[in-house]
Amino acid sequence: MKNRISKILKFALCSIFIVQVAFAQQPKEKALLWKVTGNGLEKPSYVFGTIHLICADKYEMSDAVLKAVENADKIALELDMDDPAMNAKIQQLSINPGMKNIQEHIPADKVEVVDNYFKAKYGQGIAQMGVLKPFVLSSMVLLGNMSCETRQFEAEFVKLAAAQEKELIGLETVEYQIGLFDDLSTEKQIEALIEAIETPEESNKMMNEMMAAYTEKDLKQLGKIIKDNEDFEGFNDKLLVQRNKNWIPIIEKLSREQSVFYAVGAGHLTSEEGVIALLRKEGFTVEAVK
Repeated sequence: MKNRISKILKFALCSIFIVQVAFAQQPKEKALLWKVTGNGLEKPSYVFGTIHLICADKYEMSDAVLKAVENADKIALELDMDDPAMNAKIQQLSINPGMKNIQEHIPADKVEVVDNYFKAKYGQGIAQMGVLKPFVLSSMVLLGNMSCETRQFEAEFVKLAAAQEKELIGLETVEYQIGLFDDLSTEKQIEALIEAIETPEESNKMMNEMMAAYTEKDLKQLGKIIKDNEDFEGFNDKLLVQRNKNWIPIIEKLSREQSVFYAVGAGHLTSEEGVIALLRKEGFTVEAVK
């Protein structure tokens, strides 16, 4: 159970993708892989947009992506996924301060609903699971509701880095990613948790639509799907825009030193304040790789 929860908590961080493509104006090109050149770079770097969870039958790692990874000297993900201390950090930071249980914040008529769900899916009720932050529990519900075997691009890039003996780094820390949700009220997070439990068909429908748009490399449609989800309305700047701006100087510095393959949530590639547009603004040539 402990190992399973650890894997789920890793997914909870990756699932930030679900809200980070909201309100984005999409680029014209239908592409997930982009080549970065010019502006003094000695070798090209690459930016690839991932979907952090996808049904195994829809998963595809194209030859172009594999070639880009092979050509790069280093791989960069949102987090350093091969950090041996990562599991411990995730578990520590995903627990409410002081081990406080969220049960007292759940409406009385919904406690049994939440409790029964986690007992059925994970073998432990809210008395045990309630010490986890609500957004983590919501991510567990999302994962628990999926009816297919899933794959993660990030996990594959970790394997590729190891197989090719390439350094893998993170663009930000676990502390920063989990901290993104600390400004959301507990009440709002619990509302989202209950909704995910009571209406699994809605989350499944959204995930299926997202996966379909992703496999078609249709970022415009992907953004539209997420925009219709109002759970995190008004939180877009912190989840998406500010993170893009944080990454640009890091990407610029790393790319001047070596060729780097960057894999981040596809939502970060969209809009006038997305990674693609911001790199172009800095004078780089960023071209879609079909």
